[in-house]
Amino acid sequence: MSEVKYQPLSLEKPDWGSIAMLDWDSKVFGFPVANYVPVQPSAVLTDLAQIEQALNEWALQNAVELIGCSVPATEPGWRLSLPRLGFSYVDSTLIYSLPKLQRTKFPRRYQLRDATLADQESVERIAGDSFDAGRYHADPRFPKSLANLRFRRWLTQAFESLSPTSRVFVIGEEGAATAFSHSYVHGDTAHITIGGVDANFHGRGLGPAIFVGTFAKLQGLGVRRAHSKVSVANVGAMNCAAFGGARFSEPEHVFHWHAPVAPHLLKWQEIDS
Repeated sequence: MSEVKYQPLSLEKPDWGSIAMLDWDSKVFGFPVANYVPVQPSAVLTDLAQIEQALNEWALQNAVELIGCSVPATEPGWRLSLPRLGFSYVDSTLIYSLPKLQRTKFPRRYQLRDATLADQESVERIAGDSFDAGRYHADPRFPKSLANLRFRRWLTQAFESLSPTSRVFVIGEEGAATAFSHSYVHGDTAHITIGGVDANFHGRGLGPAIFVGTFAKLQGLGVRRAHSKVSVANVGAMNCAAFGGARFSEPEHVFHWHAPVAPHLLKWQEIDS
């Protein structure tokens, strides 16, 4: 993914926070989306009208249809201030981590292998049609087809950059993967970006297998700490992570702002159709 470059929402008012285009997401979706990082709920409430105007003007100037914003769930002031700026709650997330990976014992029955290019088609298919969680999937106004496409493109990129630092692990015969995970490995730390199971194989124990198997593969690579982010709506993933011994931290709430004119987003009357 491309680097996100933030800029102050207002040069004169640093307390208003910063904002950035999400270039990689925008390229996938075919229209601009952005991310907003506020500073303090009190600062938002103090200059509410001015910040709302600045956000609207910035979005209009950049043709942005959606602005995301993630804030600590431990600070209740955000649940008051962000909706007053026009943001809607869409999701909550947690970080799960295994800080002592080398000391953990994993069942040997969960055997994963490194993916090859022959696995790319099956893995991309799983990534493109097996997910219901994530902030774009959770947003009722966001087209599910585009949320699916984002995950599919993520795995396209992962296969284009297979290396010791970008690893895809799979379960299944070569060319017919039934589950996968992708991780970035830097020294003794790994960030697990995504993992999924073929919808046709749900209920067969592949969820725990891909989670625990990924932990074991990373352990074998000398990784000491692995971590990832998970939506709290994805109970299956949370249970699998917990089964593997993960700890949870850093709860966040995720909000989305939708432009008044957003031709690529669903209208309210289309949501249930």
